[in-house]
This record gives sequence, C-alpha cells and structure tokens, in this order.
Amino acid sequence: MTPQTRRALLVEDSPTQAARLTQFLTAEGLEVVHVSSAESALEKLESERPDVIVLDNHLPGMTGNEFCREIRLNVNTRAIPVLMLTSEGSDAAQMQGLASGADDYVVKTVDPDILRARIRALVRKAEADPAVPDVESRFSRARILVIDDSATYLRFISDELRTEHYQVEVTTDPAEGLRRLGETRFDCVLVDFEMGDLNGPEVCRRIRQSSAESELEMVLILCSSHEDKRRMTESFDAGADDYIAKSADFSVTKARIRALLRRKFLVEENRRIADDIRRKELETLQAHVERKEAQVRAQMADQLAAANRELDRANQELEQFAYAAAHDLQEPLRKVRLFSQLLQKDYADKLDEKAAQFLTYCVEGAERMQQLIGDLLSYARATRAPAGSVEMVDLNALITNVLEILRASIEENRATIVQHRLPVLAVEAVRIRQLFQNLIGNALKYHRPEEPARIEISAELIGGAWTFSVRDNGTGIPSEYFTRIFEPFTRLEASPKSGSGLGLAICQRIVEHLGGKIWVESELNRGSTFRFTIPAKAADQASSGAS
Repeated sequence: MTPQTRRALLVEDSPTQAARLTQFLTAEGLEVVHVSSAESALEKLESERPDVIVLDNHLPGMTGNEFCREIRLNVNTRAIPVLMLTSEGSDAAQMQGLASGADDYVVKTVDPDILRARIRALVRKAEADPAVPDVESRFSRARILVIDDSATYLRFISDELRTEHYQVEVTTDPAEGLRRLGETRFDCVLVDFEMGDLNGPEVCRRIRQSSAESELEMVLILCSSHEDKRRMTESFDAGADDYIAKSADFSVTKARIRALLRRKFLVEENRRIADDIRRKELETLQAHVERKEAQVRAQMADQLAAANRELDRANQELEQFAYAAAHDLQEPLRKVRLFSQLLQKDYADKLDEKAAQFLTYCVEGAERMQQLIGDLLSYARATRAPAGSVEMVDLNALITNVLEILRASIEENRATIVQHRLPVLAVEAVRIRQLFQNLIGNALKYHRPEEPARIEISAELIGGAWTFSVRDNGTGIPSEYFTRIFEPFTRLEASPKSGSGLGLAICQRIVEHLGGKIWVESELNRGSTFRFTIPAKAADQASSGAS
C-alpha cells in the first residue's frame, strides 16, 4: 500500500452487496478490507486501523447501531469515521444511526454520485490519531454561525438550534458572515446555497481557505431548498462536510449537526492529546539528555580533578627533586670555586699564563653555575606556597631597600633613580621585593655605556588595579622579543650581558601569582618600559619617594 492509499473496512453480510461496494470503493482509490459481521469487524480493529468504516446496519448478531456504540466506547477506535449504509431510509432510522455514533447515514439505493461525495467527505476528515475522552459536555458550548439571506429561515433555525443549547449567531449578509469568522471562533457554520451576491459554495471555499491558514477545525454545512445531486456534489467539492435539504425533518438536521460536531470535537481532542504526548515525550527526552549531560559533566569533572591531583603530585615531586638537586649541587660548586680561587692566589707565581687562564675559566664557570642554580630555585619558588604572609607593605620603603641592595651597580653605572609616589598594598613583601629588584637590576645591566643610566619608577590606579612602570633609557628590545623575553632561558641575541635568562620569567610568575599581568614597551636605543598590574587590595596610603 502506498502512503497515499486510504483503507476502508466494509462490514456487509450480503455477498452481492459486498462485491458491489468493494468494486465501488476500490474505484475511489480505497483499499478495501471486507468482513461479514460486526463481531469480525471488532476483531479486525484490534490489529488494523482503517481510515473509514462503511457499515450495514442490519447485520447478523450485533447490529450496526450496536457496533457504532461499541467502537465509540473504545479509546483506540472512537475517532474512526463511520458511514452507515442501510436499506431503511426512514427519518427515525437515520436519527437512531446518527445517535449511535455514525458520522453519516445513507440508504443503499442512493445515487452513486451522492454516495461517492459523502465517502470522499468522510475520508478527507479521517484522522489516524487515537480516540479521546468523552466530549459530550462540549456540545453546550458549541458556537454556530448561520448565513442565510432569508430572515424568516434564520429565526426558525436559530430557535431550533438554541433548544440544543448551542450558542447561535445569524446574518443575512455573506460578507458580514466572513467578517465575523475572522473575529470570532465558531465550531460550525451553516450556509445557504442559494444566495444572490455570494453563493454558498463560494462562501464555503473562502471559509476553508481561511481556516486552513489558521489551522482551525470547523464544521461546514451547506443548506439548500432542493434535493439536487449537482448542488450536493458542488457543495462537497467546495469543502462542505454535509449537504442538508431545508425540507428535511429538522430533527434529522439536528442529528446530522450533532454527529459532525462530535467528530470535530474528537479530532480536536485527538490533536490536543497527541500534542500533550509529544510534549511529554520531548520533556522526557530532554530530561534524559540533561541527566546524561550531567553524568558526563560529573565524570569529566572527576577525571579533571584526578588529573589535576596527579599533576600537582608530579609537580611536587619535580620541585622536591629540583630542590634536592640544587642543594646537592651547591656544595660541590662551592668547593670547585673555592679551591680554584686558592690555586689562583697561592700558586699564581708557579703557573704559566695558559694554566692561569684555565683557572679563571673554572672560577667564572662555577660562579655562573651557582647563579643559574639560584635563579632556578627562585623561579620554582615563584608559584609555590607563599614565600611570606600577606601584609601591608609601603612600596616606597621597599624600593629604598632594593636600591640599597643595588647600590654598587647604581654607582658603577652613574644611574639616576626617579621614584614617584607609590602606594601601600597588601602583598607578600618577599615576592614584590624580588620583582622590583629583577626589573631595576635589568635596567642597570642593559644601560647604554655612552650615557648615564636613568630609571623611573611610578604607579597609577586604573580601575580596580595598580599599574606599575619601570622605565629606563637603555639599549631597548626588538619587537619580536616582546613576548619571548618572558619565557625561561630566553636572552637577547648577540647580547654581551651575562645572565641565566630566568629573571623576566621569574617576574612574570610573581605577577601572575599576585593576580596581574606584565608586558614591555620598547624602542631600540630609546629605552624600555616594563609595566605590570596588581589588583588593589587596600586603600591608597602612598607616600612620595625621592630619587
């Protein structure tokens, strides 16, 4: 069966009638499943869901009316449209069939074209959704609009419909009726076929078009003063759900309206339940996904925590090894340096020039190795546990202490130190002293020999952080080194100055430990300015400093 093929369940005990109807329904593009009793039909419905049921009322055993009531009580079958096709054409039989739950009632002797139109209307309305809870209570709230150019008929039909507790509105103007439909939601619209300016089928087409755009389910019934096959066919082609002759017993008309409204309410409830089911399924799926995501995040967090613990352990072991190795190396180096110096002093007159030069190399190498070991230990300490407790440190006094330590180098380079007003901050004195000592020491080391060194130290509160500057008039730094000089063991190419290449790396680690950042601004032969930030943790209690 192709996806477009509809399936009909034919319940007919007469082989002759069954063959005729099967041929007729097949010609309409329906795949027909035939059973000869209502009991067999119920069994079939347990495993298959047809799009429409064509049912003979006079069946052996359970009658068609009983069958309709049975399937309307079943939550899985009550939404399947039923066309009751029988030989009895009385109004009473028709009303009984519609009341039992049939959606349409047609005598077997009806014109084939009329039967075809009614089956097509039912198939068009077919829904494959499961049935829904009882909808009878909704009838009392049903809103019906009647469009008819006869004021007399409007008074009659509105009075009759109100006896069914419907909310009824009427109009003699089709355009006015269309306007009301755009403003108010109606459950059912009855339209007169024979209107002058805008006839019933055209009104029906316009209503169907607007309701399709708004996705509203609405019952459309065309009423005519004539029992006319052509008009009936035209009405169904225009989208009507039923065609009712005004001359018919109005009890039958009300029964047909009630049957169509029942189907409308069933379809709407089906959609509501289907939407609820889909929403709940989506909520369940979303909750499942969120649980999975939470589990994955928790697993990743655990793995990350474990990895961090392992990394911390490895770093601690590495630091312990570095400290142990550095400590063990200090004593042999001290001895190499000491005994080399003793040889230089005590045996200078006994050594030739080449031997004396070799001893000089030994002393210088030992001194450089000691410096490198000391810098490595300082670099490792820069991110270890605090070197000292945090305290309020007057940076003006701290700089004075640093300058005293560097006095010999300052005098040697005839340096001028300009110290501007600096703040009092809550920091670790040991770290901040090492930071300034490294930066000022570098400024002295890389001065230009042709002029005295000049170093300017300042601070400025910007936002929530202090920005410190150490400016010099030295040799400057090429721009390609602005980032690289903060990497360990990086020294400027062809630089004649000695050093381990760890001084600025130590500065960067200290600044990052304090929660700030460090960078350099420089021009060749114009000097450099090293800037770093420290988050402000205390009020500005700065005192001015002097050069």
